[in-house]
Amino acid sequence: MADAMERTFGNPSSIHGVGRQAKRLMEESRETLAELIGAHPDEMYFTSGGTESNNLAITGSCLAFERMEGKGSVITSALEHPSVTKTVRNLRRDGWRTEHLDAVKGDLDLDTLGRLLSERDDVALVTVMSVQSELGYRFPIKEVAALCHEHAMARRRTDSDAASASYPLVHTDAVQAFGKLDVQVDDLGVDLMSFCSHKIGGPKGIGALYVRRGTTLFTTAAGGGQESGLRSGTQAVPLIVGFAEAARITCADREASFKRISALKRMILEGLAERFDGLCVNARDDGSPYIVSFSIPGTSNSQVIRMLDEQGICISASTACSTSRADVPEGTWRVKHPLTLRLAGFPVTHWRYTYRVSLCRDTTEDEVRTFLDAFTVAAEKSLGKRAG
Repeated sequence: MADAMERTFGNPSSIHGVGRQAKRLMEESRETLAELIGAHPDEMYFTSGGTESNNLAITGSCLAFERMEGKGSVITSALEHPSVTKTVRNLRRDGWRTEHLDAVKGDLDLDTLGRLLSERDDVALVTVMSVQSELGYRFPIKEVAALCHEHAMARRRTDSDAASASYPLVHTDAVQAFGKLDVQVDDLGVDLMSFCSHKIGGPKGIGALYVRRGTTLFTTAAGGGQESGLRSGTQAVPLIVGFAEAARITCADREASFKRISALKRMILEGLAERFDGLCVNARDDGSPYIVSFSIPGTSNSQVIRMLDEQGICISASTACSTSRADVPEGTWRVKHPLTLRLAGFPVTHWRYTYRVSLCRDTTEDEVRTFLDAFTVAAEKSLGKRAG
């Protein structure tokens, strides 16, 4: 990435030598990423990150459907990332029908999905994330896709000439899954998949959207027609190169990292259980090991998180995207009420004493021990068991 930044400053759309060199690096990176998810290079589109990928997938597919059939329906889960929930909300304001599937304690309501698909012939898109970003729930994307494709096949049998006979499309936000879980697109059965670089240790500001061949999306921004006309704007080649290299490194030992991080997650939860009788584990055993969510009633997460931060230990109450503190003066602490916990079936007050610990492929046992010791001291202070 550093080499690309220093030596390859050309615009990949230019026809001169420096531009061609930049384009070669970009296309090699596209091939690398495509191979890692079992896709074709021409199905990969670079974006600025997961948020843009989600916006483009949802809005682009729905605009394409609307051009053929008029406004239809979108089905999503109740626990999606804000870049999905707010995009779907915008569609509803524009006249689309939207439905949210319950996912209490991580159990996605597939029965309701099947019923909605049977009752409606105007479902343009079903979008469900692969891994819930706050609680680590793993949703059954293969089952979701199978239901949707079964419905599409039934539609084709009754009206094969309809322009919308290939709908509903299936989109998954795989930002928390890529590089950590197996996300082969043909195995999942998805038509659209969003993922990004910084969740696997790559540079921020770069992501990708997988679009299955034959899937029509409308662009949401006019410009120079880069990325095959889908996403205009000069591509950030150094970031793209860094993205591909981070993905290559991460995916090379994905299975080994998964096992090791799973052991560290158990170490955290077992250590907390030994120290705190009231421990409530919010995550599921079959969830992503990279996200550890738990609650300790009686503690104040804003106090505990601040005390740990002063020691250089960074944890949170939920995700950064759902707890933006843009309106909070610097030097003060406030944990925003995360709606996710309530929608997942937890008590209304649960958010006040909930903690989220993120693990990565580089996390060590020593770091986990340090965290457990520091967290214990901070939590006991918050509980009033220690002075000051």
